[in-house]
Amino acid sequence: MEKHDFFFLVVLLVSAFIPLFLAWYFVRRAKFKEKIILIEKGIDIKDLNLIENNKRYSPWLRIGIIITGTALGALLTTITNFSYNTSSAVILLSTGVSVILAYFIDAEKAQK
Repeated sequence: MEKHDFFFLVVLLVSAFIPLFLAWYFVRRAKFKEKIILIEKGIDIKDLNLIENNKRYSPWLRIGIIITGTALGALLTTITNFSYNTSSAVILLSTGVSVILAYFIDAEKAQK
């Protein structure tokens, strides 16, 4: 793997995880503020089933699928010796397919 390919892969991974982290952070912060406002108004949160609806959700399966898809795309480009522009397209395509796959797996879990 050449130096600029490794740099591209690192930039791709970092640029994917920063928005995910920020989205998670702001959602958690909004839910916390909502609970604080309800407590200040004197509303019991247990009556609203906010705690029951907030069951533990583990995103590790989705993250694993996305990382595996990206790695498979990088492996495919390494094996086939694509040009630089084509290799980045294959990596992004495999990442996109893995995100779609992760969405459908999560949708099946939500229905159960």
